[in-house]
Amino acid sequence: MKKRLAAILSMVMLLLVGVVGCTSGDKSTKDSAKEEKKTVVVTDQKGEVEVPVNPKNVVVLDYGSLDIMTKLEVEPVALPKGSLPAYLDKYKDDKYVDLGSLKEFDLEKINEVEPDLIIIEGRQESYYEDLKKIAPVLYLGTANSDIFASAENNAKVLGKVFAKEEGVTTELGNINKRLEAVNAKVKENNSTALMTMFNEGSLSVYGTGSRYDMVYSKFGFTPADTQIEASNHGQNISFEYLKEKNPDYLFVLDRGAITGTQASVKEAVENELMKTTKAYKDGHIVYVNPQAWYVGGSGIMAIDTIISDVEAALGIK
Repeated sequence: MKKRLAAILSMVMLLLVGVVGCTSGDKSTKDSAKEEKKTVVVTDQKGEVEVPVNPKNVVVLDYGSLDIMTKLEVEPVALPKGSLPAYLDKYKDDKYVDLGSLKEFDLEKINEVEPDLIIIEGRQESYYEDLKKIAPVLYLGTANSDIFASAENNAKVLGKVFAKEEGVTTELGNINKRLEAVNAKVKENNSTALMTMFNEGSLSVYGTGSRYDMVYSKFGFTPADTQIEASNHGQNISFEYLKEKNPDYLFVLDRGAITGTQASVKEAVENELMKTTKAYKDGHIVYVNPQAWYVGGSGIMAIDTIISDVEAALGIK
């Protein structure tokens, strides 16, 4: 009798363990599924948007965001490779799906990769509703022509999305330290500057409130002309104008290097008239990296290159 009772008790115990095990397994499976569906609410240029945390299949149509993701060691599955900056060359690899160009991208290919998240900027805004039908859309890019503020905001947003907030804090801290050093050097010498673009033989200048306002607001240079028209495409000028304003530093962006119509920019800029200016005599005509300044957008790597150009001009190592 005792043996029979012991056998029955053993069977009951085994059944209980099995039930608990199954319950635990079910709970684990449910928790895992819940974790996979976790989302976060962030603010982009459209307002508050709910997106998945740590999405696996990410389509990126914004080079600034791609830049930040690269620094955070997060990779996309697809992107437009049409005008990739040199510092993002790794994405030319065939393992990343090529979507075309920033303005003319392949919607069918985006559909095929089944993205969990699509990241865009201003160039793709007209496709916003179409892209939302495929996956959640995060609209980042550069707001109000402010590359630095946009990069900081976008980095913080992407830090939340990819659970990399600590890495973002470190990167932004490094940028701010370098900006402080640049500002101190510029103010020490009370330096003036002008930001210009050379494009197929024509010159334009950018002042405060323009897309290159950072030369004045972030780096601390005093504009050699305070009456420059605040235009996205700059104000047309002549070499006589540059001679008249005579800035301590002249920053030159060669747009031809981007469009493939590159001529000898240095030869054109450093003509006989320009050789009489302070910037030329002091070796302060600065040819900036066109990919970072013009194409790169609001990214950490782009800003790193931009600051490096200014540091080199100021002799900061």
